[in-house]
Amino acid sequence: MVDLKKKPFNLTDEQINWVKKIKDSMSIEEKIGQLFLLVGVDDNEMYLKSLLKNKPGGVMFRPLPKKKILNAHKYLQDNSNIPLFLAANLEAGADGLVEDGTFIGNNMTIAATNDPSLAYRQGEVSIKESLEVGGNMAFAPVIDINYNFENPISNTRTYGDNVETIKKMSVEYVNGVQENGGSVTIKHFPGDGCDGRDQHLATTINCLSFKDWDKTYGDIYRTNIDNGATGMMVGHIALPGYFKEFNIKDEDDHIPASLSKNLIGGLVRERLNFNGLVMTDATLMAGFASFGKREDLVPMSIANGNDMFLFTKNYDEDYKFMMQGYENGIISEERLNDALDRILGLKAKLNMDKKECLFGPKMSKEDMDLHDSYKKDVANKAITLVKDDQKLLPLKEKTKIGILDFTDDKKVLDNLIDELNKKGYQTTILEFGVGFDDIEKFVELSNMSIEKTKELADVFMYVAKRSPASNNTSIRIKYSSFAGLDAPWFINEIPTMYVSLGSPYHGFDFANVKTGINCYNSDKNTIKELVSKLSSNEFYGKSPVKLDYKYFSGDISPWK
Repeated sequence: MVDLKKKPFNLTDEQINWVKKIKDSMSIEEKIGQLFLLVGVDDNEMYLKSLLKNKPGGVMFRPLPKKKILNAHKYLQDNSNIPLFLAANLEAGADGLVEDGTFIGNNMTIAATNDPSLAYRQGEVSIKESLEVGGNMAFAPVIDINYNFENPISNTRTYGDNVETIKKMSVEYVNGVQENGGSVTIKHFPGDGCDGRDQHLATTINCLSFKDWDKTYGDIYRTNIDNGATGMMVGHIALPGYFKEFNIKDEDDHIPASLSKNLIGGLVRERLNFNGLVMTDATLMAGFASFGKREDLVPMSIANGNDMFLFTKNYDEDYKFMMQGYENGIISEERLNDALDRILGLKAKLNMDKKECLFGPKMSKEDMDLHDSYKKDVANKAITLVKDDQKLLPLKEKTKIGILDFTDDKKVLDNLIDELNKKGYQTTILEFGVGFDDIEKFVELSNMSIEKTKELADVFMYVAKRSPASNNTSIRIKYSSFAGLDAPWFINEIPTMYVSLGSPYHGFDFANVKTGINCYNSDKNTIKELVSKLSSNEFYGKSPVKLDYKYFSGDISPWK
């Protein structure tokens, strides 16, 4: 059972009395409602009313314009007897809630700076700009370990693959959020980054032995728990090594952690001694939903140790399933009360019992200028020269650059070309990615002589942007031409380089290219700094991940 006087709550007697008073005043319908944390996508009043009908414990909004987010949050709080958690994916900055909020840098960008103070700024900026519009909970930091370079969902969302780096960075992020009035949810327990798949699409597996898990993922979780992290998000990720280590037979050893009484009760609560709020990851994911019938899974998630249920398939139906679970004894009275104590206890810790604390101070121009300076500092320190075996850099003024486009966003490429042109480089997009759908162009390129190819540019530059996103099976480079015309066959004829504006592992598919740069993101500041560094050759970033591209089998000895 929760102790609200202990870390991470540290409540006063007055705050504990508020929790008890609120809980005693609630009907069973309201208590069940508090277990839900819904997703929000609009500020339309009728839509917001529909979210409040079962009196949820919180709402998490996808990014919207600042005015819309503020309107939505004010309406929700003004029309709720019990204040709501208003959450967002603040993994890289306040842009996870407010469309034009400050993007500081994703976790891998921050880690590449090798400067933990910038992880603090990452958390600080995220929550300050969010609190201005009422956002009080960060679905962050991601504390996964990117062991598997083919994992399509962790990647740049992580602080890399070094346990000590992840510990230092994540603790500073948590401090940045919590010291400035917000709450966090460390995620995705028991840890993503081992499997090559996405838990949105399947229950994935953390394949480490428990002993190895304990000194890697477990160490990171213990460090953040000891530091006072307020919340934890439990993923749809199995940890069979735990079951094997302790010979546990009363659950399937490949059960997603989000449904496991052994992983939440035994590992999180007892072994890691986490006293804070635990919630599921999004329950729309196949990693959760494919494990059984939703009617059973909804109450099972709370009965087996989660305090909150994230998102719904059908709000009314999931609420009915949860209520049935309580009425049928699947969710015990004790378990329900324990969950409510943690939900309300965290609301008390955030001073949400005081209406004046629901929205933070307005950001001044000076505040935003300061935040802008932080992100410029991050961009300058993070960009990493992976290799320059041909001594191509720095690029001379007026160099003719032929660009091969492997981005998934035309605006990003346009921005890069604009910055290159401003710097005095001459750019041309090389349309090499053709096949039999354009026979005339295909024949022309196929028959182009080496001499003619050399006339196209002084340097060929692959520009790649593939970043982690849900429901992806791969973020590898995909060459588009049937005959491989856009593959790097010409590297010994024309100096060739690659620039990654996303995944740091694109070098795997550009293996023979002799010059490579990792930028980790495609923010405008990053692109501006990149272009500056092409001429100065001043790179400060340190790769947060190994770039030897070994397929991961659970053996962590290369990381020891």
